[in-house]
Amino acid sequence: MNEEKEITPWKILIIDDELDIHTVTTMTLKRLVFQERPVSFVHAYSGSEGLACMKAHTDIAVALLDVVMETDSAGLDIVRSIREDLNNTNVRLIIRTGVPGSAPEEQVTLDYDINDYQSKIDLTAQKLRTIIITALRSYQALLTIQKLNKEIENTQKELIYTLGEIAESRSIDTSYHVKRVGLISGFIAKKMGYPSEEFDRLELSASMHDLGKLAIDDRILNKPGPLSTEEFEQIKNHSVFGYEILKNSDRTLLREAATIAYEHHENYDGTGYPQGLKGDSIDRNSRIVAVVDVFDALATKRVYKAVWPQDEIIEFLISERGKKFDPEVVDILLKYIDEINILIHDLIV
Repeated sequence: MNEEKEITPWKILIIDDELDIHTVTTMTLKRLVFQERPVSFVHAYSGSEGLACMKAHTDIAVALLDVVMETDSAGLDIVRSIREDLNNTNVRLIIRTGVPGSAPEEQVTLDYDINDYQSKIDLTAQKLRTIIITALRSYQALLTIQKLNKEIENTQKELIYTLGEIAESRSIDTSYHVKRVGLISGFIAKKMGYPSEEFDRLELSASMHDLGKLAIDDRILNKPGPLSTEEFEQIKNHSVFGYEILKNSDRTLLREAATIAYEHHENYDGTGYPQGLKGDSIDRNSRIVAVVDVFDALATKRVYKAVWPQDEIIEFLISERGKKFDPEVVDILLKYIDEINILIHDLIV
């Protein structure tokens, strides 16, 4: 027995305070089929109801909006709210007004992010169907582009994580360190008030902090005992090597990664390397990664040490607060440590 595949209809939101408009629109469009998918309707009779519907139904493809409802600009206000407050750039917004003089077409089209403007008087049934088909085609194209962009973004992330893990795998006995450092760094940056674009970028750039280890001799990286002074000087060079690998890119992500690679072993009190930077002269991203890298490394088994219990790690971070580490970063990590443990739970092996 073959089960029929469920077909999801295209959702059309009608926002109008006139019941007759809802009835006529529904009658005109109810048999419309686009790409073998029918349409369904969501009804709102005021701007506030329309905005509530947009919040409740994130997959609305087209919204037909009246301008004058509970206020003279209710329709235009909801357009702005949809685009700016809900950050929904996918839904196709079509203004239908019975009073064009209250919202002149050219001015509205310039000032508001709408996709079409129609007078109710001139809008025939056939013209409405054509407008909706065009809007649905545009909506579908936007979703396709977003899907492709997401695939590209995911591929880029996977490549960056893989590159970071290649470098780390030569000196660490377990995996996922770079992903954990990225996730925790992004989380802390968010709590520090970074804009979403910046903390998302830090999640990736932080994962390349030890890329310079690719240039370090395996015998030094995997030495089970203490390093000699000469060996330690060699391993310190991974900060410079990582910076040299990444510094010439014109991509913001890689430029930030270069700085992190260069500065994540600088100490807040100026005793770190390779430049001996101090306090706020150390890049903010690097100060975050410096704390997170040590936090995760101490919780990881390596050839030269066993796993530290988390209470001992916390004691160490507190003891180095204001010395090795930026106090603000330490405070935020410790404040949200339970959330951080949950965040990385599936990446602990």
